[in-house]
Amino acid sequence: MLRKTLAALLLLLLVVLSTPACVRAKFYRAELVARAATEGREKALRQELADRKAETARLTEAVGSLNRTVGNQETQISQINADFVNYQQQMGKSERKLTSEKIDLEKKLDTTKANLIQCGDTLHAIQEARRQYDLVLENLQNMLATALRDQENMGVTVAIDQDAVTLLLPDKLLFELKGTEISVTAKSVLTTLAILLTSQPGLDAEIVAYTDNVLPKDKAVRDTWTWSLLRATSVVRTLIQEYNVNANQLTPVGRGEFYPVTSNETPEGRQQNRRTVIVLHPAWPNGK
Repeated sequence: MLRKTLAALLLLLLVVLSTPACVRAKFYRAELVARAATEGREKALRQELADRKAETARLTEAVGSLNRTVGNQETQISQINADFVNYQQQMGKSERKLTSEKIDLEKKLDTTKANLIQCGDTLHAIQEARRQYDLVLENLQNMLATALRDQENMGVTVAIDQDAVTLLLPDKLLFELKGTEISVTAKSVLTTLAILLTSQPGLDAEIVAYTDNVLPKDKAVRDTWTWSLLRATSVVRTLIQEYNVNANQLTPVGRGEFYPVTSNETPEGRQQNRRTVIVLHPAWPNGK
């Protein structure tokens, strides 16, 4: 560019030297004006070129920054996609686990419901059996009370005690005075009891004998346990031998002096403590 300018100046100089002076001055001024205009345009072009280079540099930097931003965003998007895939996998596992747990819970619930129904049926059956057993006890009590109505004035009592019917026989009715032999007056009561036992083979009876704390004058009686057991055995033996009651229905029990109903300090109290209780256990309905 500089060489072209110098060549133009030399050419202009030759033209000037070969032209008249007045022409040369006018031409020189025109050339100065043209050269100034050219230099101005060149300066403007140089400035525009510098501006374009600076703008290009800024754009290049901006593109680089944008590329880095895009790269970071692509990395973030890839991570988000990976997290989303992992989340979907975890959700799938959780959903399958929850579904499996739900199925297990539903099975357990069905089993529990079935068990509750079965328990309800069992409870209903037990309640019905209990109701029927209570009716059996009530009927047995009424039957004995009616049959022994004439012995009520002798102290005979019939009652329901939990799962059994009890028949209380006082000492003065059942035994000879302070002995172990069955008295004559006891025959009517034992006859009624024997008829009941033989007519109901499923009916069990405990013969429970109680005494006071004063032993009878009998060398065979060492203590009140022996005394009470001898009394209970005497009743059992009489029922079996004289009334043909099945021995499997009878159990003798001796309680001795240890369950008094009143004080043993008086003859009246001791006589009241000497008693025999027949505990009757009916069979449960339907063999239960």
